[in-house]
Amino acid sequence: MGINGKVVIAMLVVVLSTMLTIAFYSHSMTKDILIDQVERELAFKNENIKNTITSTFQRKGEVVRQLASIPVIESFMSANEKREDVRANKDYEWIQQALTRAQENNEHVQQIWLSHIENSYFITDHDQVSDESFFIQERHWYEQASQTEGISYSSLYIDYVTKKQMISIVYPVIVDNERLGYFGMDIFLDDLAALLQPFEQDGRKLTLVSGQGDILYDPKNMRPALREAQVEGQEIAKFQSSGESYYASVRQLNELGWKIAVSVPESTLLQPLATYEQSIIGTWVIAIIILLATLSFVLHYLLKDIPFIVHQINKIKHGDLSVKIGIERKDEVGEIARAVEQMALQIKSQVDELDYQASHDSLTGLANRHSIEKVLQQWIDEVNTDEEMIAVLFLDLDQFKHVNDSKGHAFGDKLLIEVGKRISDLLPKNSFFGRFGGDEFVVIIRTEKGALDRIYYSLQQVYESFTNPFLLFDQNTYITASIGVSLYPSDAQSIGELFVDADTALYHAKEQGRNRIYFFNNDMKDQIERELKLKDGLREALLHEELFLHYQPQLDMTGGKKASVEALIRWKHPELGMVSPADFIPLAENTGQIIAIGDWVLDASLQMIKRATEQGINIQHVAVNVSAIQLREADFVDKVQKKLEYYDIEPSLLEIEITESIIIEHQEETIRRLNELKRLGIQIALDDFGTGYSSLNYLRLMPIDRVKVDRSFIQQIEEDSIVQAILTTIVSLGHSLGFQIVAEGVEEASQLQILRDMKVDTVQGYYYSRPLDEDTLLDFLRQQ
Repeated sequence: MGINGKVVIAMLVVVLSTMLTIAFYSHSMTKDILIDQVERELAFKNENIKNTITSTFQRKGEVVRQLASIPVIESFMSANEKREDVRANKDYEWIQQALTRAQENNEHVQQIWLSHIENSYFITDHDQVSDESFFIQERHWYEQASQTEGISYSSLYIDYVTKKQMISIVYPVIVDNERLGYFGMDIFLDDLAALLQPFEQDGRKLTLVSGQGDILYDPKNMRPALREAQVEGQEIAKFQSSGESYYASVRQLNELGWKIAVSVPESTLLQPLATYEQSIIGTWVIAIIILLATLSFVLHYLLKDIPFIVHQINKIKHGDLSVKIGIERKDEVGEIARAVEQMALQIKSQVDELDYQASHDSLTGLANRHSIEKVLQQWIDEVNTDEEMIAVLFLDLDQFKHVNDSKGHAFGDKLLIEVGKRISDLLPKNSFFGRFGGDEFVVIIRTEKGALDRIYYSLQQVYESFTNPFLLFDQNTYITASIGVSLYPSDAQSIGELFVDADTALYHAKEQGRNRIYFFNNDMKDQIERELKLKDGLREALLHEELFLHYQPQLDMTGGKKASVEALIRWKHPELGMVSPADFIPLAENTGQIIAIGDWVLDASLQMIKRATEQGINIQHVAVNVSAIQLREADFVDKVQKKLEYYDIEPSLLEIEITESIIIEHQEETIRRLNELKRLGIQIALDDFGTGYSSLNYLRLMPIDRVKVDRSFIQQIEEDSIVQAILTTIVSLGHSLGFQIVAEGVEEASQLQILRDMKVDTVQGYYYSRPLDEDTLLDFLRQQ
């Protein structure tokens, strides 16, 4: 049989068998699919409604809980005011404002109230106080709330004022383990209906029942039919109501003890099936027409691949080897197509191998000079010089010739291969890396204009990677590298100039002693060289005694003569002069040198305390700043304890200062360490309070003795009434929690007076004293 006969028979068999199969199964399968789909939609819809109701009531419950935990509320309840005296209480107006704001900001909440158990009255938003007829024990919600530790949700009841059905959300007010009253909010059943009505779409009907069996929402009276159907849990069930069939899904609102049911009529469910039955006859007619049309074009289909194959052969003839015919026929045409495609693949593989050899280094497999120049030129043509820049990095191995001469070329070749692998793993995505020749490598990086920090970060990673040895032939080999950098377009406009500039920078790097990075641009070079000097200098700062401490006294505002100071580290670099801690402390933390520096600061501070004590100078405590890295050391607490024992210093004379940011990460570990320090008798201070992550929750959790208010608040204290209000609140809250308040950055007598009026415990700043060296500090303390 020829190809024409095969195609005709195949078309008839496939199309007719398919159509018969569709006709036989389509009706029943469509019905099953529709029912299954609606069941899933019902379950999803019900789950969504359940989550909406649950989250709504949980949010409102959280509002009640937060209000009940406010210190002002606890203070008001502890005052035990009589019904007739509540409006005279100093906190009444603030509480009214809080209640009114909460009621206005919470949709569907009719009122928010605070009830006192012993005096049996309640106050509510918008300045309402109950009369003598109110008895708390008679309230519908009271029995359930009195037996519940946390949030309670009342059953449905009728409000004695509005005569409307409502639900109450209640949370106890507990002070010193004594339940003084309850905070609550009331939600009318009408508001619950407004919440649920938007979900009744496309024939769906909702039913909401409380845990006590009260019907909270059932406008279509579906509850009796649902009870008779005995729908349980997440089961989908079919039932009858008012002579019509329904499908329903029920969910349990565990937190509230309610049940929600979503019902949909079966007629709505099966409406698409009726439409399908009406259109099935037309579908058959169309299918027959398509079959006849398909058979008429069979021969055309058989011949259409021949011109395509000829076209692909012509592409190969003209050098385009990306041929993919993709014809899977089993006849003679298919065999020709596959043969042409295989031939193109073989030719392309040979050409690709030649191209690879021409564009890659034969030893390392990296891009060669030709490829580097090609990519760089492409980037230069593409970049927008107003927004982007390109960095060209020449990297040369220091003393590589010595490696080749002493260990042989095989060893040197292996080293070049491993260097290439290591650098390739460190580079960012927007970079290109290759071997320029010999022991010289080139990296080009494309980034946003002005993003020098990203280039510097990549340089540092490459530079520092050479501190680790290369394992070659079972032996560790160390080698360093010098790097020269030029930038496009600031340094040069062409490939040749960029290469010359980078090579010049590399030459200067080697001239300066190798193993360093040198930028051709002098401004950027100076900036990077300064950071490198700081980083390198930190390693020697302790050894060469370049670090020293100053101490800033703190003035006791309570009238006593207690002397306390804060230890402040300083660094005098031999070349750069005085370096700010803001510049070198982050470097010390990034390099891990903060551990050694922190140990030195602690030792020096304890030695100063020892000398002061021996001279009869009474120091209350010396505050020492501790970084997060130090605090997370496993042996930090033991280390501090041993130093105190070694210098014979009372633990109470040492104060550890931490910043709020330390608590953000590793919160549990940090608080555990602080508690261990506290148990030793060491004092704890929270520095820079209010500048970053201030949280009352931290004050509750941390075992601190003092809170230090940041200088940014003090600088604005005279002009900004809001700042004064904030500081007044901080002082009041701190004192109520048993903390002392320290104000930093006090420079004016007027600032001091305001802080004294606020009853701040301690001030620190230039008005009282600048930071002093040890001898000057001891003289200062003697005079005080």
